[in-house]
Amino acid sequence: MTARQYGLSACALALLLLAASMLWGSRAFAADTPHVMDAWVRLPAVAGRPAGGYFMAHGTAKADALVAVTSPKAERVELHSMVNEGGVMKMRAEKSFPLPARGALTFAPGGSHLMIYGLAADVQPGAKVPLTFQFQSGAKVTVQAEARAASAP
Repeated sequence: MTARQYGLSACALALLLLAASMLWGSRAFAADTPHVMDAWVRLPAVAGRPAGGYFMAHGTAKADALVAVTSPKAERVELHSMVNEGGVMKMRAEKSFPLPARGALTFAPGGSHLMIYGLAADVQPGAKVPLTFQFQSGAKVTVQAEARAASAP
């Protein structure tokens, strides 16, 4: 085999490996379960008040919707949106939030968020709060959300 043939064979093999890795990587997006990341809980400034929850969810190849979130550390968790009504921002409980195919759903301070009622008294800054996200497709994803103080940025 000449150096030129060897080089062409190496290039062909490299292209095959690249194609295989791209195909393998795209399978992560074709999974049947949405991916939830960066979940955290802002503890209430006043004991007994609700905590806030934030996260980002990534969709699968098919559109879905977030329909509920539960936690063994909370009495109940509600999905809330923020809407501008006559120049005044108001919270509104929602039944679900759409998760576009291969898209993202973001709950962040000042926008859509979780209202976490009856959070266990033992949840302190730095603790992990298990949150189970339930989707319309039937998929369930449990993540450990970091508890942060009300004053945390």
